[in-house]
Amino acid sequence: MRFLRSLLLCSGLIAAASSRVLKSRQSTTVSTWVTAEEPLARAALFRNIGSKGEFAKNVDAGAVIASPSTSSPDYFYQWTRDSSMVFKVLLNSYINGNSSLNTLLREFATESDKLQRTSNPSGGYQGAGIGEPKFLVNGTPFTGSWGRPQNDGPAIRATVLIKFANMLLDAGETSYVTSLLYDSLYPSNSVIKNDLEYVANYWQANGFDLWEEVAGQHFFNYMVQQRALVEGAELATRLGDTGAATWYTTQATAIKAALPNFWSSSKGYLLSTLNTGRDGLDCGTLLGALHGNGARGFGIYPASSDEVLVTLQKLVDVMNPLYPINAQSGAPGIAIGRYSSDVYDGVGTSTAHPWFICTFTVAEVLYTAINQFAARGSIIVSSRSLSFYQKFYSSATATTYAAGSTAYANIVTGMKNYADTFIATGQAHAATNGSLSEQFGRSDGLQKGARDLTWSYASFLTTKWARDGATAY
Repeated sequence: MRFLRSLLLCSGLIAAASSRVLKSRQSTTVSTWVTAEEPLARAALFRNIGSKGEFAKNVDAGAVIASPSTSSPDYFYQWTRDSSMVFKVLLNSYINGNSSLNTLLREFATESDKLQRTSNPSGGYQGAGIGEPKFLVNGTPFTGSWGRPQNDGPAIRATVLIKFANMLLDAGETSYVTSLLYDSLYPSNSVIKNDLEYVANYWQANGFDLWEEVAGQHFFNYMVQQRALVEGAELATRLGDTGAATWYTTQATAIKAALPNFWSSSKGYLLSTLNTGRDGLDCGTLLGALHGNGARGFGIYPASSDEVLVTLQKLVDVMNPLYPINAQSGAPGIAIGRYSSDVYDGVGTSTAHPWFICTFTVAEVLYTAINQFAARGSIIVSSRSLSFYQKFYSSATATTYAAGSTAYANIVTGMKNYADTFIATGQAHAATNGSLSEQFGRSDGLQKGARDLTWSYASFLTTKWARDGATAY
């Protein structure tokens, strides 16, 4: 009994201390915190990249360490998907005039070429082997048991390098592009074409999801694959590889035609994976809407679409009661995890926690939708999305609200304030030095899982840009 009273007292002290920390971290506004966090996130991201970071002696140039954590959990590896997500952030800075990143992007291309030529458990080298998701940081294969293949990484990598290739072609660097990035040969000896051929030939094959747990057909994968093939067809055309351009276009069209299969009319939201026992609500769907469209958009399921916004709200509603921190006094908003039945606790399997990536992603989708409204000059409310918009404008009806109208202004203001609550949640659980781990505790809000997760920083940065009115490439 004395033990129980001591335990309760200890729990109360921890809760009180946690509450004080929470309030102290919320002492600045979201805008102030975001501005202060940006250079910290950039610096932390660079620390985890070979040749530029603190691990340069042990890591290939152009390799991205998922996290410096080497035990409980060991994330000291490079993943094709994570690395490509990080280099999308660097590509954005390069597009916006940071020419110093040219060398780093070339190192990424060289490392990608090395990985494509490395024999691995997914199927030798090149060909099917391009679906291998994970390598050691020195570019050698990881041969342990894993969820393989994963066919989203090659698509995202192609998206990054296609844009880089086009910028180099604009600058007259045709020789570099055709020797390393896209050579028009089949079989190819170039990075982009190898990735595109893999995507075009294997998109219908079962692969693991971005969380590396479920084999099947996934919304996120389809979205990034369609985008890669559309952009790949354009690059192939530019370089005179017309046969490949036709092939990529045909496959992109087929993926686009298959994407509506992920909409569940009975559930009223987009399913993350077809034909599974899960409820289908997953942060990965929101990530697919962002990374499958980017700033350009590809005509299906952008952030501002009815389907994405109602899926977002369904995910938030499911996550809200899962985590005790969401009900704590002073909680600024709702913490978001990967999916409701998640059991990965950052080290093993027990009870899962919210993720910085997922919490920021909800905010990024909302900000991106607002930016798309502005570009279009209107908000289109349908019967499908009516309940979502009524959260911000109770008098909303299924109609079109033009920019400048009271309804438009109310909806945009409400959505931005709502998005800010998710940023504030990340702010509350970030370390005072700006560090972002993989997860933060469902009950105490303390950081858990892999420390300094590189993708967490990348997610923060793209969310910050969306809040500022710019959509990442």
